[in-house]
Amino acid sequence: PHFLDLKDFSKDVLRAMLDKGAKRKQARKQLSKGEFDADLPLKGKAVALIFERPSTRTRFSFEMAIRQLGGEVFTVSGGEMQLGRGETVADTARVISRYVDGIMVRAKAHETLLELAGAKYPAERDGVAVLLGVRRAVEVGDP
Repeated sequence: PHFLDLKDFSKDVLRAMLDKGAKRKQARKQLSKGEFDADLPLKGKAVALIFERPSTRTRFSFEMAIRQLGGEVFTVSGGEMQLGRGETVADTARVISRYVDGIMVRAKAHETLLELAGAKYPAERDGVAVLLGVRRAVEVGDP
């Protein structure tokens, strides 16, 4: 499933996610930063990180988390790809989704996130989860 907006999840589901994260974080205290988690839940999975805006904290936190969970990471900036310029966002999503199991997006516009997630063309990206990294509208409370 996609994670596009906190409002898409019930309070109980969000609480369960936070609790699971807190337990995982506590267990990591025994490990060095470069060590893998024992259960490797992302083993064999590839995740693309797309940044329309640069972000040191978001990039490092997602890259380290994915690696610690056993996954492979591919990070690109908006300037390195044709996102919404030479090709449509939907075309970009179709291409990327052929190669990865998940996409994290730090988008400038919510529309970009929805299009990458397949909200306009849902059948095309079945099985590829799209995750909201952060965007300005969320930070200031816009829809």
